[in-house]
Amino acid sequence: MTSFDRAADIYDQTRGFPQNVGEQVAQALVSLLNLSASDRVLEIGIGTGRIAKPLIEILGNDHRVMGIDLSRNMMDRLCEKFDSARAPDLIQGDAVSLPFASHSFQAILTVHVLHLIRDPQKAITEMNRVRARDGVFVGGWNDHDPDSAAERINKKFRALASAHGISTERQGLANYSDLLPRLPTASATEIVAAEWIVERAPRFALQAIAERHYSSSWIIPDEIFPVVLAEINEWASGEWDDLDRAVPEVRRFKWMKIEF
Repeated sequence: MTSFDRAADIYDQTRGFPQNVGEQVAQALVSLLNLSASDRVLEIGIGTGRIAKPLIEILGNDHRVMGIDLSRNMMDRLCEKFDSARAPDLIQGDAVSLPFASHSFQAILTVHVLHLIRDPQKAITEMNRVRARDGVFVGGWNDHDPDSAAERINKKFRALASAHGISTERQGLANYSDLLPRLPTASATEIVAAEWIVERAPRFALQAIAERHYSSSWIIPDEIFPVVLAEINEWASGEWDDLDRAVPEVRRFKWMKIEF
């Protein structure tokens, strides 16, 4: 599983929700699962608390939310966000070896994590082990328009990296729904938790690549990265007349509940 220590100081700026969207996402999760403060919830890859913080604000100080993450730095940023409210219990650890007793949690939550795990089947086995007998898996993700500038640029960036012999295949599962074939007795419910509009220029996505905000750029060796960066900028200049002109893009956050 990939550690996000290097992204801790910029994570919220580059991946955070707009104002009030985090609250909508958390409320949708509570409603989807009919969660109460007494339910034990484990978030794998809890990070800086993008999900956990608004969830705890809804559940209150009697919550039983626990988080695990490889990155101590990310969890340190999370702890800084809590003053009067009680922070989640945190453990530094790996999804493929969860340090919890069997059947401990009513809900096992992952957001933008499973694609980072090199051995997803081992992680799934561990998630199943710590899931209460009547518990559920829940996955969340940002849903982007594939025709948006950012998605087109990122797709081309991966293709250019591949042309240089750099594998851009995700380590684990590409999508949360890819869990289902591995869980033959399970059923899924998917909802849109929130929808919003952002104004983004192509230059914004190019800058994010240049500053290596996302894990897809971390795997490219330093000696090759400038070459791929120059190629993606040249390609983008040919695709858009004005790289600085912002256009509206619809963003969504989705939850999928997997029941057994």
